[in-house]
Amino acid sequence: MKYKKHPVLQEFDRLNNMIAEFYHEIAMKQGLSDSAYAILQALLVLGNGCTQTDIYKYTLLNKQTVNSSVKKLQYDGFLDFQPGSGRELRIYLTNKGEAIVREKILPIEQAENEVFEEMTAEEHKQILRLISGYLESFKCKIEKL
Repeated sequence: MKYKKHPVLQEFDRLNNMIAEFYHEIAMKQGLSDSAYAILQALLVLGNGCTQTDIYKYTLLNKQTVNSSVKKLQYDGFLDFQPGSGRELRIYLTNKGEAIVREKILPIEQAENEVFEEMTAEEHKQILRLISGYLESFKCKIEKL
C-alpha cells in the first residue's frame, strides 16, 4: 500500500508527538506518572474541592485512569476525599499534596504560562483559531466515514 501524507501534516503530527513526549519527560523527571502529573496539574488549575468528573473533563483522561490515579494519590497521602452535595466526593490536596504541587507542578505551569505571556494577543488568537479549525474539520471528516 502506498500512501503520501501531506508534508505539513507530517510535521504537525511530529510536533504534536514532541509536545506529548515533552510532558511525559517532565512528569518522569518530577517522579510522577503522566496521569498523576495531569491530575495534580488539574487540581492546581481547578482548585480544591473539584470532583473526578471535573478532572477527567479537564484532562481528557478516561474515567478509569482518573479513578485509579486519584486512589493511588490518596494512598500516597497527596489527596483526601470529602463528601460533596451530590454522590461524588470532593477532592482536596493534603499538606503533602500541596507541597508536591508547589514544588513539582507549579514551576512547570509558571514556565509554560510565561511562554504564552511572551506571545502577542494576535498570536494567541491565531494558535487557538488554527488548532480549533483543524480539530473541527478533522472531526467532521471522521464522522462521514
